[in-house]
This record gives sequence, C-alpha cells and structure tokens, in this order.
Amino acid sequence: MKAKKGLKKVLAWGMSIVCMLAMVLAGSPMTAKASDSTSWNFKNTGFKNLGTISSTVTVDNLSLIATSSKTMSVIANSQTVDGTAYTYALALGGSGSTSYRAVKVPVSGTDTIKVTCMSSGSAARTLVVADGSGNKLGTMNAGTTAATVSYNYSGSSGYVYLYSSNSGINIYKIQVDSSASSGSGSSSSGSSTTDTSNGTVVTSFSELTAAVTKAEKAGGGIVYVKGSSISCTAQLALKASNANVSIIGVKNSDGTYPVLDFSAFRSAYIGKATTDSEVGIRISGSNYTIKNLIIQKAPDNGIQIKGSSAGNNTIENCMVRYNNDAGVQITGGAYSNTMRFVYSYRNCDVYTLGGNADGFAPKLGAGKGNVFYGCYSWENSDDGWDSYDKDSLTYNLTYTNCACWNNGDPTIFTGEYDYNNGNALDTDLLLVELISKKDSSFASNYKKGKFSLPGGSFIRTTQGTLSIANWKSKYDGNPNGFKFGSVNTTSSCVRTVTNCLAFGHSSKGFDNNNSSCTAYLSNCISYDNGYNYYMPPFTLKKFSNILSFSGASSNKLPSGYTASIPSSSKQAQIRSTVNATVSSITTQCKNNVIPGEVYFNIFS
Repeated sequence: MKAKKGLKKVLAWGMSIVCMLAMVLAGSPMTAKASDSTSWNFKNTGFKNLGTISSTVTVDNLSLIATSSKTMSVIANSQTVDGTAYTYALALGGSGSTSYRAVKVPVSGTDTIKVTCMSSGSAARTLVVADGSGNKLGTMNAGTTAATVSYNYSGSSGYVYLYSSNSGINIYKIQVDSSASSGSGSSSSGSSTTDTSNGTVVTSFSELTAAVTKAEKAGGGIVYVKGSSISCTAQLALKASNANVSIIGVKNSDGTYPVLDFSAFRSAYIGKATTDSEVGIRISGSNYTIKNLIIQKAPDNGIQIKGSSAGNNTIENCMVRYNNDAGVQITGGAYSNTMRFVYSYRNCDVYTLGGNADGFAPKLGAGKGNVFYGCYSWENSDDGWDSYDKDSLTYNLTYTNCACWNNGDPTIFTGEYDYNNGNALDTDLLLVELISKKDSSFASNYKKGKFSLPGGSFIRTTQGTLSIANWKSKYDGNPNGFKFGSVNTTSSCVRTVTNCLAFGHSSKGFDNNNSSCTAYLSNCISYDNGYNYYMPPFTLKKFSNILSFSGASSNKLPSGYTASIPSSSKQAQIRSTVNATVSSITTQCKNNVIPGEVYFNIFS
C-alpha cells in the first residue's frame, strides 16, 4: 500500500508540472485553488469517551482547552438537526476564554465555520469566535433548539477559538469548509459551488412542477432551481405525505438567488377576491423543504402551509415579498413546521385594504410545534406576526431571534413613505403599479422630486372602487409587531418568545390582542411603538430581561410585572446596532441577495 501511495504522489506531482508548463506556454495567469471540508462530531470514538476534561486534550487536530477549575465534559445528549441525529455533545459548562472552556479550531485563511449547537439552558447564549490574542472576531447564536450556525472567517491561517460568552452551550459538531487560493492573476469569484449532482436541475416553471411530481412519486428527492427569475403561471401545490422533497435555489454568480415570480399568475386576480387556490406555494403535505428562494407577487399568500396533514416542513433562507396576502401563513392544523431565516416584507392585500397581509400568519387553528427562528418581518400592510384565532385555537408557537418593524403603514404602498425617506420608487408594489397605470407620469415625476398621486376612483376593493384617499381612509391594516392571538385565545395557548425585537409600530410592539395566552418572554426589546408591550390578561410564566423605551404610551402588563428601561447610553447602542443591521438586511433583499443567518446581537 505504501508503494502505491508513493507512486500516486509521483504521478500527481508530474501531472501538476505538466499543467503548469501548459499554462506558462499558453501565457495564462497561474492560479491554484483548493477547497476542503473538515469536521469533528463529538459522537466519534475519539471524543465520546473523554468524560470530564480538566486539561487540554487534542483529538484529530482539534484542541479542547480546560483547566482543573474550569472543566468541560463530553456527555451523552441526543438531538436531531436537519434530519441528522447527534448523540454526544461537548458541554462547555459555562463562560470561557482562549485559556479555558474553549475549542481551538484549525483554519486555513478563508473558511466557513459551522457549529451544530444549542444553549444548555432556557435562554439563548452566545458563542464567541476569537483569535489567538483573545481578540473577538465575531459571534454565533446558540438557541434553545439545536441548530447549525455559521461564521465566515477571513484572515491568517492557524487557529481560532470558540467559547461561550456567558453560560453553558452544548456543541455536537464543528465543521470547517475551507477555500484558499494562491498564485497571481485573476479568477472569477462568487460563482456557485453547489453540487447539484444528487438532484434534478430546473430552469422553468414547467420543469419545476414536473421535477417535484417525479420526486414525490419516487418517495423523495432534491430539485435545484437555477436562474435569476422563473415566471410561475400557476400554484405550486405540494400535497404528498412524507414527501422528503427539497426545493433548493442555487446561488447565482453575482450573489443573488432565484426568484419564483408569480406575477403572471396574479394578473388575472387584481381587484378580485382570492382563495387558497391562488396561493403561490401551497403545502398541504409533509416533509417538504423550501430553501434559498425568493417567492414574490402571488395572488394570495406567498407560502401557505395548511391542514392537519401539513407537518414537519421547513422554510429556510427564503424571502417572501410583494404577495397579495401574508408572506407565510400556517393554519388549519398544520403542525411542527419550522421557519428559519425567512425574510417577509412589503406584502399587501390591496383588494382587502391591507387587512390580511401579515409578514407571518400562524393563525386560525395552526397546529402545535410551529417554530420561527431568525425570521424578520417589516413593512407589511398588516401585522408583523399575527396568530388571530376564531373557531379553533393555535395552541403553541415559538419565536426565537425574530424581529419586526414598521408594519401596518399605508403610505408604504402608495410610494409616499419611500419618497419622504429619500428612497427610489418601489415599482414592485402592486398599488404603485396601479397608480402608475392610472398616471403614466407618476414615476417620472417621482424621480424629478415631485410626489403627486392621481385623483379619481380606480382601485377595486371589497369596499367598491376607491380613490387613493379613500383607500387610505378605509385602510384595514394593523400597525402591530407581534400579535399573539384574539379574544378567543385562551390560557391553554402558549407563546414562547426569546431574543425578539419590535420597533416602529404606531400601535403595539408586543400585543395580546385581547387574548389570554400563557407566555414565556425573555431577552426581548421593544421601542418606538405606540405601546411597547400591551398584554394585560396574559398569564406570564416567565418575564426576564425585558427592555422597553420610547413608547408613546405606558406599557400595559399583568399586575406585578414591569419592563426595564435601559440607560440612555444603552438605548443609543441598541439603536445604532439595530439601524446598521436593518440597513444591511434591507439593502441585500432589494438586491435579491438573501441575507442568510443574521442576528441583531443586542440581547444580553
């Protein structure tokens, strides 16, 4: 075996010389690229029997740094993440530094560090990434549910350190995806490296529907969507039970993601009532994954998950925008569905005067176990989140690391809001489209610095054909952030809210909407709302580290509960961080770049 390995090395060396000579003779720039992936799973033999670690231990070039007073341990702990079962974890046991309770991870210089982890307590915790000098390079969030988080490292080759900034974190797996280059000259960058060989690649709506049907019949499969935009002329209906089908967008060379554009489907329903049949992507089956896609301009919901058979579906790293109802609706018994890093904005139901299009709508009897993690909702015509119930109840919902801002403002959809804030006219808004059709000079005047809305009645609605002034006066959207139920929602319904943020709503940031939920709130921040917190009938089982400032009216909370007012310097720090994060999110979304895993990093 050794002789064969030696021969392979000689042959490989010889081939590399030939390739380099060919490049020199051709006058081409010489560029060498390398990519690799290394992972450490704590269920592996080298780790799982370590037990308590009281001094530095190195396994497969991964060093676990501990001392006799600052110990760590490898424990039996089972979690499932994205279908992968993990059975052992490195329990950091508490806060660390580069000297103790830390993991020393080898890096090559340009790497994505992926960590499958979770907080060992009831609140999310922060995993620090630091260099050998102890300088903090960045953070990753360890939530209360096991998940894989990532950090993009760019620097010198060597090592980085991972440790908890506060309390215990369980780490199940660490993976480093490395990409390094050497030599001179230029090469194309940003091109997609997604391996699509394990699935079917589609570039049109007909190919998409055919590939999905084929995968469903086969009992599972992956459909990769390529291209800048696909015109969707009908609903994409996902009905199979235990489908095990993933629909994944392939990142384009310019960093953008494919758009599923339903405007051709929508055209027949402008100024008309819509039903479930006009939803863009409708999931009534189970075990579907929608990932890396932009879903826009559907006649109704962008994505709807509905029915007692609709469970264990995942929407991840997606945008839902400009739809004529809620961006994502979960309803009618749909259970155990997970939304991860979904960005929902500027959805507006023009026909029903803005009253239904929430960013996220887990309501009207959504089943148990629906989770929102790292989801963001802004500038929708109705609430950021709405769990309104009528005849059946939405029993439990979990919100972690979610944020919402400036929902329920009618001026957004006429273009007035953007004009007043110095933004370009958003021609993707349906109401702006109708205004421009009525007045062909509207867009050009806007660009010249003149904002003038046309007169006359031309907007078809449930209240008849209205003028812009009447549409605004009859506007039915609610300017709330998180709305947790309705008068029908009882204390048997639970809302667990961790590391969540609401700001810029003229009504309420966190709103019970006359419900009597049982709620667990921790590490939440609300500011610049009409009421920052309005939940007097709630049964609060947890209410810790709740911050509130600059509300127009005093908070309404159950007796004995108050929110803390941070210092003026802390308020300024929160605003600065939030504004920068919002700017980054919205800029990327406008450019068809899905932001991915984004955290506000304002919770302590």
